[in-house]
Amino acid sequence: MRLAGKVGVVTGSSRGIGRAIAVALAEKGVRVIVNSRSDRAGGRDVVNEIVAAGGEAVYQEGDVTVEADVDTLLRAAESTFGQIDILVNNAGRTEPSSFESATIEHWQRMLDLNFMSAVLCSRRALKSMPPGGTIINTSSSRGFDANGREGVIAYSAAKSAIHNLTRTLAKQLAPDVRVNAVAPGFVATSYMDRVSEEQKEQWLDIIPLRRFITPEEIARVYVFLAEADFLTGTIVNADAGFTLGRG
Repeated sequence: MRLAGKVGVVTGSSRGIGRAIAVALAEKGVRVIVNSRSDRAGGRDVVNEIVAAGGEAVYQEGDVTVEADVDTLLRAAESTFGQIDILVNNAGRTEPSSFESATIEHWQRMLDLNFMSAVLCSRRALKSMPPGGTIINTSSSRGFDANGREGVIAYSAAKSAIHNLTRTLAKQLAPDVRVNAVAPGFVATSYMDRVSEEQKEQWLDIIPLRRFITPEEIARVYVFLAEADFLTGTIVNADAGFTLGRG
């Protein structure tokens, strides 16, 4: 897909990976809808960065776990730019909890944010997505078989569900719409600022390339999938080798 002039919606894009995706798409000429649930300042900063570089972007606040907010978000894209060519379901969050202590509310919150948000946004986006459109989901290396982490079991389960959704929807929507996913490993977002050096060293010890990934590097994978007309049902495991283990 030639990206210049296309319209892209990136959920959860006021910071971190989402911000990098929005900027990277804009650099390719995509007109971008930036979204966050409540970080208005961050979202507007992303828009200002894109516009200052000569791109087009608008900010739309909205909780993508709420169907009415999803409708408002996608309507904003349609009314501003006419249609939706690229949907990046990036919004997500993890909250540590053991299986024994996790409440039903915790499970529902993790499933809503990390899985159902993609379902709601994809279903609504398809109303105005033309043939040749693409959906890109954000998964996690934790979503692969045997890579779930006990302390974030609900998050891991939700990301596994994203894998199944990606592949199943890809079959259903082909050949008109492509559906792929990116499964990042350990990414150097602001979350890392709250992690001890000891914990970082423990993580690095199980990553074959012994390095964390930057949001900008991950964003290049999303751009590739947006452009790659020959790929659908693909989950790109961008994790510096984490899921390989170190023997």
